[in-house]
Amino acid sequence: MRVTKQSKYQTEREQICNQLITILELDNDGCFLLNELDANVEKQNKILALKDEVQKYFAVSYNIIAFKPNVSGDTKRPYLNIARAILRQEGYIFEGTTIWIKCEMEMFKTETKYKIFRKNNYIDIIKNIGLQ
Repeated sequence: MRVTKQSKYQTEREQICNQLITILELDNDGCFLLNELDANVEKQNKILALKDEVQKYFAVSYNIIAFKPNVSGDTKRPYLNIARAILRQEGYIFEGTTIWIKCEMEMFKTETKYKIFRKNNYIDIIKNIGLQ
């Protein structure tokens, strides 16, 4: 029977997830703003630099657009696509919400805020507060 990458490379996969979370610099609530990631080319390049490692330790067939040979140049945010797909494969929930941020002269703008957390932790929280 063939050994899957998920069972063969558990440690390496978790290390890549930790690297991604470190690069994203989540706040205390496990959140980051998409516009901050879009503006930070260094973070984008660090995530894209993980591409070879990701291919080695994850099954990346065609579920990750950034790895498709003819489409990767056309992807709007390949760095976000890689981070979201890899973290989801490892059991993280990647939840996006639109928020309003006040800028100058009583004007507001919308931004996307992503929250990242583990499924297991979420289930434990629900059990602890008695919702399940």
